[in-house]
Amino acid sequence: MYVRPSWRGLAGVSTAVLISLPMQNDRDPAPPPLQAPAVAAPPREVTLPPLLAGTFVATVRAWEAAAAHARLPHEDAADLLLGAGVRRKSSGGCADRDRPRCTSLQAIRYGTLRRVIDLRRASGCPVTITGGTEHGHAAGRYSHGNGYKVDLAHNPCLDAYVTRTGRHWRERADGATLYRAAPSDVWADEPTHWDVLFR
Repeated sequence: MYVRPSWRGLAGVSTAVLISLPMQNDRDPAPPPLQAPAVAAPPREVTLPPLLAGTFVATVRAWEAAAAHARLPHEDAADLLLGAGVRRKSSGGCADRDRPRCTSLQAIRYGTLRRVIDLRRASGCPVTITGGTEHGHAAGRYSHGNGYKVDLAHNPCLDAYVTRTGRHWRERADGATLYRAAPSDVWADEPTHWDVLFR
C-alpha cells in the first residue's frame, strides 16, 4: 500500500526544532537566542501525523548536529554565556585571540558553549571560563583553537561535581588526572583549572 506524505505536515518539521525545552535547573535564566545556529523561519505549532514521528526526531538530531558546529563571534558567545550565568575571566583583562594572556571566544563552537551552559545548570555550581580560543594552547583537531576546548576555573563545588559524576580515566603525560564525564568528553585536572574537551 502506498502512503502519500502530507507536505503540510512536513513543512513545519525543520521549524519545530525551536519549540522550547524544559530547563535542567530552574534557577538559571534561559540563554538568549543566537543568529548563527537559529533556524530561518519563525517557530510555529506543528501537528505531525504518526507516520512522520520518526522523521521529526531525525530532523531534530540533524539540526542539533549542524548547530553544534556553528562558529560564533566573541561578542555573541560572551552574551550567551553571561545570560546563562557563566562568567569569563582573563589574566590579561582582554579578549584578543592573538594574545595568549587574553580569554577569547572568537570562533568557538556553539556546541561547546551549550555544553558549558548545560554544566552550569546541571551542577548548580559557579562556572568561570579562563581559557578559550586564544593563542598559546596546544594545537590539534580537538583543540582550544578549533573551538572544542575551554579552561574552567577550579572551585570546590565544580571539583566535587566533576569527580562525583565523572569516571577516573588515567593520568596524562604531564601528570594531570583525566576524567571522562561523557563518552567523548575529557576533563584534565590541571593545577589552576580544568582543561575540558567537549566533543
